[in-house]
Amino acid sequence: MSKIFMAGTDVPAVDGLRGQGDEPAFGSQPTGSGNREINASSKRDFMNQVGSIMKQAQAGGVQRRGDAEQAQERFADLKSAFENKSNERPFAVLGEVFTDEIWETLGREGFTGKVLATENIQRGATGRIRVRKKDIFAFQITSDVKVQEQRIRQDWLYPPEFTIACNIVIEDKEIAQASADILDEKFQDGLEAQLVREDKITKALLDRASTSFNDLVYYTSFNPTIATTIRTQVNRWGTPAATMLIAWDVWDDIIADPDFVSFFDPVTKHELVLEGTLGRLLGLDLHTDGLRYPTLQVMAPGEIYVTGSPVTVGAKTIRKELESVAINKYNEGRAARGWFIQQIQGQIIGNGRAVAAAKRLP
Repeated sequence: MSKIFMAGTDVPAVDGLRGQGDEPAFGSQPTGSGNREINASSKRDFMNQVGSIMKQAQAGGVQRRGDAEQAQERFADLKSAFENKSNERPFAVLGEVFTDEIWETLGREGFTGKVLATENIQRGATGRIRVRKKDIFAFQITSDVKVQEQRIRQDWLYPPEFTIACNIVIEDKEIAQASADILDEKFQDGLEAQLVREDKITKALLDRASTSFNDLVYYTSFNPTIATTIRTQVNRWGTPAATMLIAWDVWDDIIADPDFVSFFDPVTKHELVLEGTLGRLLGLDLHTDGLRYPTLQVMAPGEIYVTGSPVTVGAKTIRKELESVAINKYNEGRAARGWFIQQIQGQIIGNGRAVAAAKRLP
């Protein structure tokens, strides 16, 4: 029996990042040209460069909030609208625009969309996901006999829906006293918190699903044998493995093992690397959350997940797209304004066979 697991801006330029030596990590991008590719002379060099970039991310050296000029312009617009007490509309409109703009970038950094299919649910419709099953059998007939009847029933999953929300309120006095771009910072922090919560729900589902049909693999050092073992646990059920998620420290093992070079196909564009896409390993798309700020990382050290393609694993149903609503507390006698950010969705894994996991032994 199948087990079901349910849960109750553009990428900025980062010219300051350095590779292993003193050279820039990425190629230059003059206006209208340039490749923005990672500076590497070989696969091994590429892997070392990514390791260096990841360590800089751990130290907070990777900027994801846009360049200084863009951030300044956005903050000026946001501050002007925030201080316009006569009309909430400019503030609300800017919040909507910035939400769409920033969430598009953050969504590429999250891994929920990499392992789960996405289904938009219309207003009033029932949120359900059809399960595609191979349940037809053929029979060999050697005489005039009746073939056994097979009655087909559709299988559906019904993800329970929930709301992910942030209620951000900033006092007017704080805005006046703040030397930093507190409006812009806290708005983006709220969007990042939404993404982290979504990924934490997905990770909890992966943890439960990974041991329903497959064995949890323990290892001391990640190597091609361990990678093949995890992949085989998914492949053996007839569900081709497609994606591997790794914690940030697993990359050090990959760099240290020379055998990985022959199995690794790198990506070169810096946009993909900073979104956590590292390339392909043993035919699997390799992703990590190690390029996020440490406080936004979801995977614990040493954790690895291998999954089938999203359509074979499960789904995220979206009842209400992410939105930010401008709010104020003036009617409560408080000089404060902010945003209420929310989204309504469901998440479900309906095929535990398509999920396998590994953990590093302490």
